[in-house]
Amino acid sequence: MDDSRVAKCTYGAGTLMLILSSITTFDWLSNELCSRFKLKLGHFELRYSFTDCSNCLLELDDDLKIMFMVCGLTKNQLIHIVVRDNAVVNYVQTVNTNIIASPFLLEAVPNNYSFAQDEDTCKYSIQTGSIVDSSATSSSCLSMDFDGISSEYGNEYLSKYGSCGGRKYLSIDWEGYITHEGEKFEGEVCEFRDKLAKYSIENGFKMKYLKNEPRRVTAVCAKKESNGCEWHVHAVKSNVNGFFYVKNLNNAHSCSGLIREKRNKAMGSRLVSSIVKDKVRSNPLVRPIELITDLKENYGLDIPYHVAWYGKESATKDLHGDEELSYAHLPWYVNVLKASNVESHCVLDCGEDGSRFQRIFICFKASIDGFRWCRPMLFIDGTFVTNKYKEVFHFAFAIVSGETVDNWRWFLQRISEVLVDEGRQLTFIFDRHGAIIDAVRTVFRASPHGFCLYHLKENLKKKYLHAVGSSFKDHILWLFCKLLYAPTVEEYQDTLKKLRDDGGSKIIDKFLANLPVQNFANAFFPGKRYGEVSNALSESFNSWVKDVRRLPIYEMIDTVRIKMMEMISRRKLASEKWSSVLCPVIEDELKNLAAKGGHWRICRASESVFEVHADLSVMVNLDERFCSCYQWQLLGFPCQHAIQVIQHSGLCLYNFVDEYYKADFYKATYATPIFPIPDIEKPPPGDVLLLPPHTRKPPRRPPTKRFKSSNETKRQVKCKRCGSCDRHNRRTCKVPI
Repeated sequence: MDDSRVAKCTYGAGTLMLILSSITTFDWLSNELCSRFKLKLGHFELRYSFTDCSNCLLELDDDLKIMFMVCGLTKNQLIHIVVRDNAVVNYVQTVNTNIIASPFLLEAVPNNYSFAQDEDTCKYSIQTGSIVDSSATSSSCLSMDFDGISSEYGNEYLSKYGSCGGRKYLSIDWEGYITHEGEKFEGEVCEFRDKLAKYSIENGFKMKYLKNEPRRVTAVCAKKESNGCEWHVHAVKSNVNGFFYVKNLNNAHSCSGLIREKRNKAMGSRLVSSIVKDKVRSNPLVRPIELITDLKENYGLDIPYHVAWYGKESATKDLHGDEELSYAHLPWYVNVLKASNVESHCVLDCGEDGSRFQRIFICFKASIDGFRWCRPMLFIDGTFVTNKYKEVFHFAFAIVSGETVDNWRWFLQRISEVLVDEGRQLTFIFDRHGAIIDAVRTVFRASPHGFCLYHLKENLKKKYLHAVGSSFKDHILWLFCKLLYAPTVEEYQDTLKKLRDDGGSKIIDKFLANLPVQNFANAFFPGKRYGEVSNALSESFNSWVKDVRRLPIYEMIDTVRIKMMEMISRRKLASEKWSSVLCPVIEDELKNLAAKGGHWRICRASESVFEVHADLSVMVNLDERFCSCYQWQLLGFPCQHAIQVIQHSGLCLYNFVDEYYKADFYKATYATPIFPIPDIEKPPPGDVLLLPPHTRKPPRRPPTKRFKSSNETKRQVKCKRCGSCDRHNRRTCKVPI
């Protein structure tokens, strides 16, 4: 039985037909190609392809055997073999000298460069469709052997003046994307267009479409009219399986100037999207300038900023879907969430007609159960979402159409529904946002609420001009913090007098006029804050979810769920290894406090009342859990005076620590997991879609970061004389130079 196959071997513009059989060896094939194409062993590589198999490496006898086996399985009679140089000759140095009868041998020169002699000068030209004959001679050219870029004339002796070493880019495989007739593209027309564009970029030519339709694509070389280049490709869509097939291909160029360029108009945003998709998936906040650098370093391509920006946006859309269609998945998501996480509280508000998204509230069963073992405090804050439809993102958590009084009331009403059986007095911490203040006072009238210290300090700092200096501002802020932490009314009044004297009575009185003392000062606060005076926990959550805020709403909500699910699981597993009574951090703090004050004198006044003589004497009442330094009352954790009294009495320290600090409570907090919500059965959006909220597209490019106030970022002043940033300029610089 004859097992011979016809091999179509292509090198540049030359084509050679060979008959191969199962007894053909790789050495014979290599020697035959060297003889016919005038190549040199070791300076070229072979790749074969046929229907359903393309761009396969051929470099061993085993590769030949596998090639014939696949041919038998696929019943292919024609094999396409492409001969490619290992290196590209960048330039040819001509020598004007008079050497008699020296043969000029051209070996492994890509694109069929040949040399035509003049009387005294060696010139090079490009042959179209012919193979250089090794018998060509010249009476005026020096015998030279071009083995590729690594053996340029004299380069090994030039040291740093020689040519620099090259590198292989990740786009090297693009060169073999279009190889033969019958080649299949399962991604239909989109895959074919993508690979055709990459093929033209890597092979250094420009093309233009004669037909560019969903069912057929025809492209020719851009130099067809000017140089008469015959390269063309025609692909059509199959009616049987919907795949795209190359029906007609002339893969040989007869034009000049096939040089790979760094800038190519074919590198549009869609092509950039296909390249950077994995990078955008791993880092949704990657900047366009980073994508430009990545394409430059790994692909050797230059693209403008706007192409990188639109490419990233296109990749985000391909990965996470259209933002408008994302809203249509919310009704399904809410139903599946309630089914998989039973007793979770989830409310989707679609307006009066039920067709347009207004807001959504989600509180998982795991959060409801876990909060029962936490300190009864809620930290409230809002952050902006950076996708197309501007909304506010909160933790409990909710997404609403805007940070308004109505939305804050709606959000807190949902919170009250969740905590209706709480039975504990809740304490709220938030900044002085008018809508939050109104909502808290309306929905949780009996709950004390405190203002965030950080925002109060920033507001006070704005009352003073920049000219007063940072040292003066720092002193005023230190006095204000001392005012807030003052544990008694007397201490508060003394500190207030000092603050008014140093900071100016008019400014301080005006600042405190609209600041109720029961909302910020420890001496007047009616509830229990456990030492928490800032909204740092809410800010940390905002930072925790910043990477997902640009995603469409469905993906954003589910990504937050996954992050919460992983966090609960991770902390649960970690806490199971604890053997201490208190949480490890609290246990260490207790040990540190117990190590202090061992030399203090302790006097008993009654069964539970003691006097501790430290630097100043204080009274400790164990039954009331009271110390006249007031730290035990404020923190819910024994102060160093109380610890010395407890140890002096021979009692157990752990019995005087609030339960919220104990390891058992911590473990109970993370005992209930958040269960997965698989989307394998997610239906496609129906005919009736949930529409996105009404929004007005803002001018210019949408921002991705919140604009910080002037007080949030300190401008560093760099001295132009000494170059340091030590709060001085050239005029006040005293550094010896």
